[in-house]
Amino acid sequence: MPKKDTPSRELILDVAERLMSENGYAGTPVSAICKAAGVSVTSLYWHFGSKEGLLASVMERGAERWFAALPRGDAAVILEQGAKAVAADPLFLRLAYLLALEAKEDEIAAKLVQRVRRQAHDYFQEVITIVLEQEHEPKIARDLAVRLTPFAVAYSDGCFFATQLEPDTADLHRMYTDLFVALRALAAKEGKK
Repeated sequence: MPKKDTPSRELILDVAERLMSENGYAGTPVSAICKAAGVSVTSLYWHFGSKEGLLASVMERGAERWFAALPRGDAAVILEQGAKAVAADPLFLRLAYLLALEAKEDEIAAKLVQRVRRQAHDYFQEVITIVLEQEHEPKIARDLAVRLTPFAVAYSDGCFFATQLEPDTADLHRMYTDLFVALRALAAKEGKK
């Protein structure tokens, strides 16, 4: 059972998130986390119970922080603030993607990744609905959002990788602007069927 927030618990979470986002979950031993955090192994186990408990806490804290930073409201606010939110928390996103790649071998990691991905799908579906309601009836906008959400999530995944692979040239604001244009065009095409 997770213990209350303490400076050592938060430090362990910070270090674990950083190391796991660099080396992956499987490639980050508890001893390395404890050494980098300057705490004993027993302290880590006291706070988290296990390495899996630590991972769950890292992912829950990162997801809560990340999804709280994503904008809600009208399309202009979402577009402007959404790109900033993606750029602002690369460690959590990097860890989530690394876990997704490792998840075939680790059931706990797979469940954590699936939970975060569901949250991402729900968020994108909400945002797409808001955007499309400007041009379509609410029910049609919701139906189109369900249809277009997998595309938007996959595109957003690619945007994050572009920032990691080409940090000097990746322009998240421009990429998300293009995503909104593509979503409106796809919705117009789908809406005519």
